[in-house]
Amino acid sequence: MPNAKQLTDELIYRMKTTKMEKFEIKREVGPGWLPSGTIPFDIRAKDGIATFTVWAESIQDAEDQVSQFLERDEDE
Repeated sequence: MPNAKQLTDELIYRMKTTKMEKFEIKREVGPGWLPSGTIPFDIRAKDGIATFTVWAESIQDAEDQVSQFLERDEDE
C-alpha cells in the first residue's frame, strides 16, 4: 500500500504531465461508516451518502479511484 508521500508524489507527477480535473463522486455507505488507513481524497459523509472529491483525468478514472479505495477499505 502506498504511503502519503508516494501518493502525493504520484499526484504531483500526474498533474504536471496530464490535464487533471476535479470530480465529485457520490457513493452510498452504511450508517456510521468511517474510512480507514490513508485517505487520498476529500470525503464528506452525510445520511448514508459519501461524497469524494477526486482529481483525475476523466470521470471514469475518478470512479475507478473511488472504487479501488472502497474495496481496499473493506479488506482492512
